[in-house]
Amino acid sequence: MEAQIQSPAVVTTNPNAKVIKRYQNRKLYDTQQSCYVTLEDIAKMIRNNEDVVVVDNKTKKDITSSTLTQIIFEAEKKAKNYISIETLREIIQTGTGSISSYLEKALNKPLAARPSEAADVKDLLDSTTRSFDDIQKKLEDRLARSADKGDLGGMKEGINQLHQKLNSLETRLRQFELEN
Repeated sequence: MEAQIQSPAVVTTNPNAKVIKRYQNRKLYDTQQSCYVTLEDIAKMIRNNEDVVVVDNKTKKDITSSTLTQIIFEAEKKAKNYISIETLREIIQTGTGSISSYLEKALNKPLAARPSEAADVKDLLDSTTRSFDDIQKKLEDRLARSADKGDLGGMKEGINQLHQKLNSLETRLRQFELEN
């Protein structure tokens, strides 16, 4: 169900979307709360899963995309870790050089189009898991042998650490499989 917002040119798919007006002086006004807001306030709304539409007050044009891009740009300026130069070069070399076109191409690439990357990561995780399984088996064997000698404390601690690492790897593998 589509609803119009103050102009036939501005349409949102959610009639309950919060409308923010941007005035010529660049101030942003929340029409529901009847107060001025900042880019950080809009970012908080987005983080809280609120549907927000930003409209230029004069032209009635939907400028949500450029406003959200500005929020991302401001966050990137404050970030401790910047995007790598290699990635920035790749963005510029890819088509129009815009981040949005780069992300569209990168995110819309099916996993099958990047088999070597996925296979490399999966192989690495599989081999690491096998290595931990081997180590765990050897430790369990040593534990069984040393049980007769009474040296269980150190061995149990080592096995517990390996279990934690193995669980962490399994979680990362599941997360990787879900993302791809």
